[in-house]
Amino acid sequence: MSRGSHDNPCSDSDFVSLGNKAGGKTKSNCARIVTVTSLYIMLLSSFVGQSFAADAAWGEIKDKHFVIYYESQNDKAVAANLLRRAEDYYRKIGDDIGYSRTNKMWTWDDRVQIFLFATQATFLAKTGQPVWSTGYADRDSRLFKSKTIMTFKQEENFSDGLLPHEISHLILHDFIPNGRIPVWFDEGVAQMQEMDKRAMARSIMRKLTSGDQYIPFEQFMRWDIRTERDPRKAQVFYVQSLSVVDYLITKYGVDAFGRLCRHLRDNKDFATALAGAYAGIFKGPQELEEKWILSIKSLKE
Repeated sequence: MSRGSHDNPCSDSDFVSLGNKAGGKTKSNCARIVTVTSLYIMLLSSFVGQSFAADAAWGEIKDKHFVIYYESQNDKAVAANLLRRAEDYYRKIGDDIGYSRTNKMWTWDDRVQIFLFATQATFLAKTGQPVWSTGYADRDSRLFKSKTIMTFKQEENFSDGLLPHEISHLILHDFIPNGRIPVWFDEGVAQMQEMDKRAMARSIMRKLTSGDQYIPFEQFMRWDIRTERDPRKAQVFYVQSLSVVDYLITKYGVDAFGRLCRHLRDNKDFATALAGAYAGIFKGPQELEEKWILSIKSLKE
């Protein structure tokens, strides 16, 4: 997430564009991605989350881990579908990143709040975001304590893209609250839940690594992408983040990935956590880089 900008500048259309620049066209199945962001999302700091409250005219629907407030009574069915998808992603994301969550997490008064505005106009008026905003978050521990998501209804793609992306951020920061999460790791995990991006990232990274256009791990591991002004560098960062996380989970499974998350939770730096979780496989980030590159270059077109 970027301070003062939208979350993840590398959209599906950017993935396709980046793949074309890396050499040749991406596969047709990768290009058939919905490129219109259909619901705008906003993760707010605790200050904004606490200062805004749905009034009596808003509808409310809740389940075990989420409560959704919807501005228009006409959107009750939309809110119900959003709630069902959120609960499904809550369970799936926990399984995918290798740790189970206790029944007491995000329940009762600790539920995640999702505010569904009827229109973009009311969303912008209440949040003060620019018209192009597709998400905003201040990378601050207070944000993740507030567990507030704000969005407005438009068309489609939110449920399969931005919603699981933001829930992933919340779960990861809830599980690892000590600030030990590298930026690339955070964004890679979040993107794992977005439909179709894995295949696109594999295709793009195969082209980038073959031309030595990827980001060397010495820089990649410590890069705070929030300070980067070059959009193409940011795009490569996001694609590579997804690719590395995808490689770790696909190649070595969720159990090992869960151990990595637990080592980070236990306040170990990434290099130590990696060596502990993947004993006998990686001694550190350099070996991860070497084996990841070999794996990417072995992919078939």
